[in-house]
Amino acid sequence: MASPAENKQQQQQQQQLVPRFEWDFDVPDTPFWKDLDFRVARNFLVCYEPSELEKIPFGDHASRPESHRLEFLLAELQSKLAAQQASLTPEEIHEAKPDLWRRLLLGIETLQRYLGMPEEEAETIRLVLSNTAGDARVPWLNMLADLDLRNGNLVEAESAAREVLPWMQKHEKLGVDSPQALGTTRTIIHSMWKQGGGRVDEARRLVAETEAVIQGMRLGKFSKYQDEERRMLQDLVVSLEPQGSGG
Repeated sequence: MASPAENKQQQQQQQQLVPRFEWDFDVPDTPFWKDLDFRVARNFLVCYEPSELEKIPFGDHASRPESHRLEFLLAELQSKLAAQQASLTPEEIHEAKPDLWRRLLLGIETLQRYLGMPEEEAETIRLVLSNTAGDARVPWLNMLADLDLRNGNLVEAESAAREVLPWMQKHEKLGVDSPQALGTTRTIIHSMWKQGGGRVDEARRLVAETEAVIQGMRLGKFSKYQDEERRMLQDLVVSLEPQGSGG
């Protein structure tokens, strides 16, 4: 039987074998970030240098409710965006520092989503889309599809997601079995199913195709996400079935 030290070494070796992708993110292990979604933490923290983060009084808000902490983060990002724009006037920040501008607005959009601010979220997304060209538009189209789905704009959600999906499936860092492509596929499934009629059968066929893709993930570079992707697809189908929706 292996000793505790040997078990720990084996676990460390196994962790080293699991690939880490650029979107993987470890949420800080501090009281402030406790229970906050990792996307909130990631999309906020990437907007700051370590020296800037040291000046933000997270500790003063650590014991406050989640909604307060989210509002605090949103205010911080909006303040930084305003300060950056003021420092660049008369030049526009989206022209002078487009990458920083999009990072800041991604953080703002994320917080608006988690705070239940759909009108403000839509305004943020459309602002970026109206000032962005090329591949940089794709993630924002994906966000628009998600927002449309949440707002019940099913045809618009499906249309935006279908525009995004081929790009993801062909991208050298992503592919058909990437979490991003599978997430967009779920948006398409959800929006088709909710349209009812013959679209439900189309959605079921896409579910079967997606199940096959997930089954094959064990052989690919995204194998560590297989169980999670399988669960999310199953959860979606259960929520859409009559017994899952109370119908």
